[in-house]
Amino acid sequence: MSEDNLPQRRLKVLVVAAAVHPEKGSEPGLGWGWIEALSAYHDLWVITGEREGNREAIEQRFQDVQALRQRLKLYFIPRPDGPYLERLWPPLYYRYYRQWHQQAFLLGNKLHEEIHFDLAHQLNMTGYREPGYLWRLTLPFVWGPVGGTANVPLRFASILGVKEFCYHLAKTVINNCQLRYHKRVRAALKRADGFVTSTSDTRDAFVRVLGKNSVMINDNGPPLNISYNDQQRDCLLGRPLRLAWSGVHVSRKALSIVLKALAILPKEIAWHLDILGEGQMTKHWKNLATKLNIGANCTWYGWIKKGDAIKTVANADLFLFPSLHESTPAVVFEAMSMGVPVICLDHCGQADVVTQDCGIKIPVTTPNKVIHNFAAAIVQLIKNPDEIHRLSKVAVRRIEDFTWDKKAQAMLKVYEEAIAKWEVRQKTRLTEKRLKY
Repeated sequence: MSEDNLPQRRLKVLVVAAAVHPEKGSEPGLGWGWIEALSAYHDLWVITGEREGNREAIEQRFQDVQALRQRLKLYFIPRPDGPYLERLWPPLYYRYYRQWHQQAFLLGNKLHEEIHFDLAHQLNMTGYREPGYLWRLTLPFVWGPVGGTANVPLRFASILGVKEFCYHLAKTVINNCQLRYHKRVRAALKRADGFVTSTSDTRDAFVRVLGKNSVMINDNGPPLNISYNDQQRDCLLGRPLRLAWSGVHVSRKALSIVLKALAILPKEIAWHLDILGEGQMTKHWKNLATKLNIGANCTWYGWIKKGDAIKTVANADLFLFPSLHESTPAVVFEAMSMGVPVICLDHCGQADVVTQDCGIKIPVTTPNKVIHNFAAAIVQLIKNPDEIHRLSKVAVRRIEDFTWDKKAQAMLKVYEEAIAKWEVRQKTRLTEKRLKY
């Protein structure tokens, strides 16, 4: 941002970010990305969940970047373990999570009495189901980026399995009902002076269902500490095609689509797939690879250090991402940052990031068609290595549209408009009060 476009003054902003960690991906990683980027322009008081050693990691980040300590003040409240509780009994997780937000609100209100904030920002978790309580403060209120409206396409039952299909069927029904009728969601939306959605499908869902417009800013971004790689990749002649897949091993990540696609590639095509992460589907997917007679072409890394994971993906020619449900996936940004073209579904946040100039998007049709289209895309690119090189270079340039600083600049505009809207609202109320008396 040029000096001419810098904010006229540094605001005092109260932020609730339930997940923040400078060394993690997904929600914790994006939480940290946002607050570090925004702190370049405004002073932030952040209430966050203490989890996964984030307090120690943040302290280390403060030591590495001394200026952050002056711009960021963090307050930690222990946060319940989400995924386990949500799987065990979803209402139990949301009950504990709601209680966490109630504690965050009480602390935020106390801080506001001392500091007198200019604005309150409900940042994450990204899912819309828990809007927190900052909207109750007498302050301009910004909510987002918000996601969570997209559902797993239920026609992919054969990919999900019976148990997971039933889970996602129930989740889809509940999700659609909550979007329409959740009282606190409606209250937060009505109160919001600035509303930000994380993907185009979420933006469209809020307009379609609740008539609420928003500013769309993708919730995630490329790693903060990474050197973009736009070097010419070596020729594919004489070696196998290097492929990579990364993520937690749950059914919605749909690695089985990739495995089945690779199994139908022409026999003359040599390839190798690096698989990162692990989870409840690991054993099932390993058995599937063996059943498809492609186990020898796969290396299963499990969870490794983030830097090593990025290096592994960077060595790939293509990154395969068939996930059926996402917000804006960090792994796609990581791959593109390293100049690795992405083949993904034309679905969720990845559809907003990947274009025909930096990857291939597969239409969400039927499982069989998607599997064959993944295979066809791989064949198309291996027969044209120059196209892989072209996509690689554009992928690196495309990432520049999603840097954390550009996201922060977009959010600054939301802040400015929210404050202006708040001031108009306050003047209107004052005028109405005077007329009443």
